[in-house]
Amino acid sequence: MIGHRGTAADENTMRGFRDAHRAGASGIELDVWWTRDGVPVVMHDPTVDRTTTGHGAIANLTAAQVSRLRTARGERVPTLDEALRYAAGHQLTVLVELKPTPTPAQVRTLLAVIRATGAQRYVIVHSFNAEAVAAVRRAAPALRTALTHDKTPISGKKAAQYGTALNVSRFLATAEAVREWHAAGLRVYTWTANWPPAWEKLKDAGVEAVLTDRPAAYKEWARTACSQPGLARPGHAEK
Repeated sequence: MIGHRGTAADENTMRGFRDAHRAGASGIELDVWWTRDGVPVVMHDPTVDRTTTGHGAIANLTAAQVSRLRTARGERVPTLDEALRYAAGHQLTVLVELKPTPTPAQVRTLLAVIRATGAQRYVIVHSFNAEAVAAVRRAAPALRTALTHDKTPISGKKAAQYGTALNVSRFLATAEAVREWHAAGLRVYTWTANWPPAWEKLKDAGVEAVLTDRPAAYKEWARTACSQPGLARPGHAEK
């Protein structure tokens, strides 16, 4: 079980990541944009308007300006460095979603942060944007990557062009599709499943991990629904 943006109440904040971990998540998922001065920060939207008291596009703000913003619950916008240090320190898988297609300089910064935080073994870089994934694969072939995909079926052969995992909409994760993806050597991560009927379907389909906004509720359900209530942490099992 992976905390989708940490938790819904404190998405993409250190509080959200801590709460997901304390609820029993084996990992966290987060989103990355770059500031005007080239610092990768954690936020889902291209602007800070929805989740903070500030206004404007992240690409137009400096890291210092972003650091002064607060969410409605008083949380800061973390840098990618902060989030990865927390994940690595607690041996959590961390799915790093690239929102824009990074420039070569941004790819270098991304990889430098991953190396500096010691998070290489825990990180899976993923994106809906196939070119973003391809750019990272060209620069760091040993780093784990995944295509994020929804709406239309995708073959294992195609998905495997972008990495060793597939991060896919739960609506596409049928047992037949999961078998094909596994046959292509892919681990299957599914999003975003928030209620027991969806969790049950994904358990039966045989996926490796579920991304959820409700880690505590999922963990409670899994105690009785799963013979193995939690997935092994990929930092240990996916070397």
